[in-house]
Amino acid sequence: MRYAAMAVPLAAVLSGCSAGATAWTEKMRIDMAPSMPTECGGWQKIELKQRTTLLLLRADPRLVTDIDSHNLKGRNLGCWQ
Repeated sequence: MRYAAMAVPLAAVLSGCSAGATAWTEKMRIDMAPSMPTECGGWQKIELKQRTTLLLLRADPRLVTDIDSHNLKGRNLGCWQ
C-alpha cells in the first residue's frame, strides 16, 4: 500500500518533466517592450486644450464627441494609455 501511494506522485512528476517547453522556460528580457497592435499604424491621439474644447463645444459639439470617441478607440486598442 505504501509503494502504491508513492508511485502515483512519482508517475506525475516523471510525466510532467517529459513534456515540452512551457511558459516558464520562455526567455524574456526586462527591456523588451510589447509590440503595438497592427491597428495602431498611423493612429495618433488628438489632444485638445481646454479653451479649444470649450470653443468647439459651442461651435460643433459633434466634432468634440467624434474626437473623444477616436481617442477612446485608440486607448481600447492599446495604442496609448
